[in-house]
Amino acid sequence: MSRWLALAASALSFSLFLGLITSLPATALSDAQVEAWLKQKDSSLKPLTLTRRDAAGIKPKHLRPSSPNSKSKRDITPPDVGQVAEFSGSPQPLRNGAGGEFSGDDTNHEIDAQNPDNVAGPPTDSGVVPNLKWSFSSSHTRLLKGGWVREQAITDLPPSVDIAAAELRLAPNAYRELHWHRVAEWGYILNGTGRVSAVDEDGRSYISDVVGPTANGDPDIYYFPPGVPHSIQALGDGLEILILFTDGNFDRTGTTFMLSDWLARTPLAIVAQNLGVNVSELANIPQRDPYIIPLPTGSPPPPPLGHADESAPVSPDGKVPSPFVFRLSQQEKTVAKGGGGWVKIQDSVTNFPVSKEVASALVFVEPNGLRELHWHTKDEWLYIIHGKGRATAFAGSSTSRTFDFQAGDTGVFPNSYGHYIKNLSPTEPLIFLEIFKQERFVDFSATQWLALTPPQVVADLLNISVATVQRFNKEKQVIIA
Repeated sequence: MSRWLALAASALSFSLFLGLITSLPATALSDAQVEAWLKQKDSSLKPLTLTRRDAAGIKPKHLRPSSPNSKSKRDITPPDVGQVAEFSGSPQPLRNGAGGEFSGDDTNHEIDAQNPDNVAGPPTDSGVVPNLKWSFSSSHTRLLKGGWVREQAITDLPPSVDIAAAELRLAPNAYRELHWHRVAEWGYILNGTGRVSAVDEDGRSYISDVVGPTANGDPDIYYFPPGVPHSIQALGDGLEILILFTDGNFDRTGTTFMLSDWLARTPLAIVAQNLGVNVSELANIPQRDPYIIPLPTGSPPPPPLGHADESAPVSPDGKVPSPFVFRLSQQEKTVAKGGGGWVKIQDSVTNFPVSKEVASALVFVEPNGLRELHWHTKDEWLYIIHGKGRATAFAGSSTSRTFDFQAGDTGVFPNSYGHYIKNLSPTEPLIFLEIFKQERFVDFSATQWLALTPPQVVADLLNISVATVQRFNKEKQVIIA
């Protein structure tokens, strides 16, 4: 009996307590007051009461019907002909009834949105193809006095055996220090203006200004053969360059040689004797490789753009016979026969004699255009300058994989991999570089091959009509509208 009396007393006490607190007047802050309070506080402070989350701009996921992560049944609208499964910017691992949606925040939705074909590729993708894409945004950036640099080497993109690359930024008047390489160096001016200088093995000198893209034309490119010592200085508002090297394993020891690093690792007496100066005059040689050097305090700025020769010593052996700089702005566009854009090709056989180890092409694809199905006899290294594209790499033996590209991405299509590149935008061009470690630009067109093969052979092997084969173009279309 005493136990029941105790329970009854407890219930009565709780009832009296509820009556007391419910009789108190409520003085909740209005949403406007909450918002004003939040603005006065540190932005990291968040109200904990659920009733005020809406005023703070916070909603649980289940209250956000417009959230890209919200659950809804989605799939490709039949027929599935390989279209991009982007799901309005929030791709899901779901296609043709297979797979299932992400369950929550167990994926990086921003990366998925940039790579929808990694999430739900076309049904034609098959087998195992290694990753053939790298973004410079995923590279570590070295911050230096006077600029920065970030690289893509074979450790980042293992299939890129022939080519490594870097993006380099120099502040106004800053230098990329004197150096040379075991391999060839090729550069594309992304932005700004600068000045390059070099000396060949016969003591012949070279100096030239380089400029980035302008409203009136495409930028300059340059090429330094293996072993040729050179330097680069930014002018004007600075300089940004895409630099390529003809060895994917570019970071290995014995590839790049900095002059200041060499002198610092050589007895000073030997350096002085070699240069014909006193040891005391070399006391301030840098002891650590600076890589990039800002214009020293008190040093005069370089002569302005267009006046490169004013600072160049005259070599008794003359100037190099072939320039190290190529003006893309002075090259005529080759309009694609397929009507979908144009190309500019540079190689040592046709128009850039010094570029013995690098052939390149600047490719402009109109909106919705297609760089036709083709392949090459060397690895193709790819750099996206502008726009968004899609490519499928065919590796043989029933294996293929589709990739999505945007500005700043690099890629590689290994030797003989069949591929295309499609411009995904209906309004913007797709602009990219094709780079090869070879003397001459070479590609094979799938359509041209079929058109120049006896029609009955093609018809029998592809199970199509002869009339269809006879409509194939006998000339390379290169880019198709």
